[in-house]
Amino acid sequence: MTLLYEGLGAEYLYTKAVVAKTLSYEDDLRALLAQYTGDESTLELFRATKLARYIPADTKKIEPSMVERAAFRHYVGVLESIRGRTPGQALEIYKAYRAVVVARDIELIIRKKSLEGRIVRSDELIYPEAPEVARARRLAEEDADPARILAAAGMANAAKILRKTRGTELLSAAIDIEILKLFSEAKNAAKTSTGRDILGARQDIFAARTAMTLVAVQPEREVLAMHEAALETHKLPRQKLIEAVETRDTETLERILLEALVGRVPEGLTVLDAFVSSKRRENRRRAKSIFAREPLSLDVVAGLLEILLLDAEDAVIIALSGYSKQPKSIVAELVSY
Repeated sequence: MTLLYEGLGAEYLYTKAVVAKTLSYEDDLRALLAQYTGDESTLELFRATKLARYIPADTKKIEPSMVERAAFRHYVGVLESIRGRTPGQALEIYKAYRAVVVARDIELIIRKKSLEGRIVRSDELIYPEAPEVARARRLAEEDADPARILAAAGMANAAKILRKTRGTELLSAAIDIEILKLFSEAKNAAKTSTGRDILGARQDIFAARTAMTLVAVQPEREVLAMHEAALETHKLPRQKLIEAVETRDTETLERILLEALVGRVPEGLTVLDAFVSSKRRENRRRAKSIFAREPLSLDVVAGLLEILLLDAEDAVIIALSGYSKQPKSIVAELVSY
């Protein structure tokens, strides 16, 4: 085995990552899905998982939003446990995965202010201690416009898009484009093929989501140019995606995603849902394998954070599915295990 990095950085980080990996609750989610009832009582099953510590014990009825906050608070705990312990290119990887949860809070702050005219409460946020989130909340209190809030949070591309659209219709897509850029930078910093594939799969998920939104919304050409400038992909054909978006061709876009799918589109799922689900499943396998395949690589950070992000996303999928009474067959196709 070749040592990829000088000094003890990689060895130290590997040890920290292996310890943090034990915080995964995939086994809890597997057991929970086995007991899935297809109704709201499914949410009560989260009291028997590692997320229970984040759900108030006196809560009489668990709502999906409680599970979401619990899942991502758990994720933030892992982020905090390795903060300042990510040397070299691992910092770019850390930044991309951290941005996922920071962006969720900033989007919530903007939406609550724009649509409901109120300031989001701290207990509604996942990562209120993050400087960007605290700054966004302060600006919302000062009635700053959404573009200014995004810019202050370091999301320059997203801010430019909102300035052009002068509304929040493209808020989610603008933020996804920003996160896509961070995952592209993280993938370019990775040193191993497994690390690049983990980060590249996330890159393609965000690329597919933004493309589908832009085709549906049909924004001005100037916004499409911003998207094209920021767009990078891993295995998806970049130029074909751009052409599908520019021509507002949903059928071509779906065909591109279908060609990238392994297997069929399960009944009840959209093409985009099926594509994202397949990428997430591939990524759980990769993320687990990187600890054995690349123990002396700083890319283990991607494996660690991907596993915990998948756990959080799966918890939310199960909670929302139970709340909306989705059949177990659909949930089984959406989760990453």
